[in-house]
Amino acid sequence: MDKFNEKFLSANPDLCFVRFVAAKIDADNDRVTLTAVYDRAREAEFTAQRDKVRYAAAAMFPPFASVLVEASPSRSGSRELLNLSRDFLQSESAYIASAADDGNISVLMSDPPSVTLILTPAVAEYAREEDVCGRLKEYIDARTFADVTVKIRLREENKEEIARTLTERVYSPRFAYERSGEGRTIDPAGRTPMCGEQIAGPAKYICDCVTPEYTVVYGALLDLREREYTPKKPKPGETTRKFATFVLDDGTGRIRCVWFPTANTKDAIKYLENGSHYLMAGKTDYDERMNDGSLQLSVRRFTGCERTEFEINKVVRLPDPDYRFVRPQPYTSLSQSSLYEESEAPLTDEPLVIVSLMTVSDSKVKPGELIEIAAVKIADGKICETMSSLICPHGRMTDEERSRAGLVASDLKGKPYSEQILPDFYRYWNGHTVTAFPFDATAALLRSYLDKLHIPMPETADMTLFAPAPDLRRACPKNTRRALPIALAYAKFLTKQH
Repeated sequence: MDKFNEKFLSANPDLCFVRFVAAKIDADNDRVTLTAVYDRAREAEFTAQRDKVRYAAAAMFPPFASVLVEASPSRSGSRELLNLSRDFLQSESAYIASAADDGNISVLMSDPPSVTLILTPAVAEYAREEDVCGRLKEYIDARTFADVTVKIRLREENKEEIARTLTERVYSPRFAYERSGEGRTIDPAGRTPMCGEQIAGPAKYICDCVTPEYTVVYGALLDLREREYTPKKPKPGETTRKFATFVLDDGTGRIRCVWFPTANTKDAIKYLENGSHYLMAGKTDYDERMNDGSLQLSVRRFTGCERTEFEINKVVRLPDPDYRFVRPQPYTSLSQSSLYEESEAPLTDEPLVIVSLMTVSDSKVKPGELIEIAAVKIADGKICETMSSLICPHGRMTDEERSRAGLVASDLKGKPYSEQILPDFYRYWNGHTVTAFPFDATAALLRSYLDKLHIPMPETADMTLFAPAPDLRRACPKNTRRALPIALAYAKFLTKQH
């Protein structure tokens, strides 16, 4: 709208109290709706010349266009100046916007009002080179008629925090193959290019696809479904285009795939057939639609190939012993008097680890992603240690789901992902029997996450071997979905500390 305002003011200098900020064009009905602001101090003058403003604006469009003008007085309150400053920085300079959040933009309603950007020396130098102050002033003046002044003030940098950030050692989960000499790749023969360049080199096991990455996988195509969508850049005469969803299975696992063709590759959809074998190249990412932490492959190109027989390597990945996100905590029993200690014999003396899991949803059909895990170790009829951690989900949680779990968004911020935290729990329960209640659902969910990391499932036992199910249900605390209180409640029940 800047060029439109320049042309409008050059043709109508007496209407300098009007600025146009937006335009909406209805091409079907040859209609243009202009949004304008005017100087509040000259409101009477604008009211008298409203028709002249509309005719002058209409003269800048073809004669057949119907032009409407919607106008309101510009306001120059501190909140509006702050919002305009934020909008300008976010749209014009993301670098400065990230350095000048709301706390670093100061608005002073003096005469004239002023806006101060509080920046670090490096960002301030960049802002001066880009003339951010002058451009921000023009942006605000055109929308408020406030003749605002914009300046920069330097902010001291926290050198200690910067040094700590630069020198801090950032860990990531590392795994060691039990038999490092064994390869885990598939190299099919009889390759035929079908979409994009022919894929060269071997493919990865689907079961080894654990984290988002660009990869190549091989498998049989199953459950092919064709759908239509509206492309962003259609070819002339093209209104819709087909895309495909399917499952790829290589014998080690399955992965959901989606392929959106380009205008040049849309005809390649005819090469996709159920039961045929392909090499697929693309990027794996977390499937937010399923919201269970599983991966989906966005296919970029694919190559047909022959069916390949291969032996699945039974390689087990063990976690790096030097890597930890969470450690066990010693358990201290709180009792009112020693008279009550060991008044009842425990239900079991077996060394056990009681595991409790919390997911996004409490639905047994679709529990969603894992967001908390807790474990309590008991031995000789006593509680020894506890260990628990919240888990950051890969998918988005709604406010309703967080509220139902008793969490707020900041509770999960910075928490480890499931693939980062589970190696710690593997070391915690390694060599012990793991139990849970209800057993089947908990064990199945835990196994699904361990299988993705190729971490062996521990020895397990149903908790109903040690206590009747009705008694365990009564022992579970009510109105809580947090994992540690539930695991502790079962541990206290089995050791008769309740």
